[in-house]
Amino acid sequence: MISRYCLKCHGCGEVFVARLGVESTHGTRFYLPCPHCGLPIRGSMSGTELQNHRVNIECQVLSSSASESPGMRVVTINPFAPSRYDADSFTPNGSFPTMTLLQALGQDAYMEFKSERDTALEAGQILWPKVRMLFQYYLQGNSDMFARIAQQQFGVTWQPSTSHERTSVAYQAMGAATTVITGSTGTTSAKVIGRFSRKHSAAMERNKDHLLTFRRRGQSSVSLERDVFTELNRFVEHHESWELGLLGRFFEPGSKDAFDELVLYRDEFSLVRDLYQHGFELACKCLWPLVAAQNSVLRGNPDEFGDAHPDRVPEKQRPKNLDKFDKLPNAFKIAYVAQVPGWESFESLLNNRRRNTIGHATAHHDLQTGRIVSDESLSGMTYLHFLSEVLGVFEALSTLAQVLRASRVASSPDFDV
Repeated sequence: MISRYCLKCHGCGEVFVARLGVESTHGTRFYLPCPHCGLPIRGSMSGTELQNHRVNIECQVLSSSASESPGMRVVTINPFAPSRYDADSFTPNGSFPTMTLLQALGQDAYMEFKSERDTALEAGQILWPKVRMLFQYYLQGNSDMFARIAQQQFGVTWQPSTSHERTSVAYQAMGAATTVITGSTGTTSAKVIGRFSRKHSAAMERNKDHLLTFRRRGQSSVSLERDVFTELNRFVEHHESWELGLLGRFFEPGSKDAFDELVLYRDEFSLVRDLYQHGFELACKCLWPLVAAQNSVLRGNPDEFGDAHPDRVPEKQRPKNLDKFDKLPNAFKIAYVAQVPGWESFESLLNNRRRNTIGHATAHHDLQTGRIVSDESLSGMTYLHFLSEVLGVFEALSTLAQVLRASRVASSPDFDV
């Protein structure tokens, strides 16, 4: 829905018309540029139903009938769809954000994007609250309520009576939701989890050191498990603020310029950067099972790294065991994982160079250009590119949660070693 406002800029004092796209939202912060002086004017909206929807714009809102005149400057923005800084009511490319996106992507890609986006939003709103309830009972150790919710909400037809059964059910439910929220386009989660599962299963069958390592580390990862769930829950609770990170996966490599021209008029950088940074750090703490499985399969010991070291890791910092691996800088941990065939995607999902740009103390959202910039990166990246990085961290963390699950199952008191 498009709402029309007649506004008076609190900077230059000129009057203009704002055509604002509004949608159901639990809370969205946005901005729009004054077409006369370029001053960013902030605003917010909230409301999940038409009757309770509220829009607040931080400038004087005039009576349209009394103030509008022919030829008045017009700005068109939609915080839920990207457009262009030069868009107004009369330009063919940018007059309506949805049409701009349709022109940029093409009909087929646009419909695929819209389908995945709608499905992801629905999963966050409907499926995730059930997952959250189930996982909270799992973390509490409330086996009776866990079994009831598993049966009532997820159709489990048997009684998950053992610890490792409850772990499996809880993580399967979590994975079902996070997979839909991540989307299917451009994702590598299935490949990562599949290859890890095969390596881990093979090592568990014939390698007692591997079993003992996963059992010991699984017993000590209770707090990490809770932290990972808590962070994934924060991501989903604020899904509205970063869900358009999905868009970048639908642009062909040759369409980078068209993607970079799009501006998303949202003003939520501090909130989303916090998700990004916490998610990045937690994901790097969950990389060890991948490395352990690779070491066990190739060298018969999860602590044995042999000579398989990435070139970028200095000789003095090359780990002798998993405990030393845990203490490496994140960039080196990622390098060890990314050198394994099938797991190269972590180099992109957890890109340390871009993490430094986003996490730098001076990083901020420049509302004049729509880019994330810092003293270390004056050109920075577009806000949509930033949201793509956030989606990447969510995909990495949700994938690694399923990898961490292997150690939690192995540490179950149901098993004797």
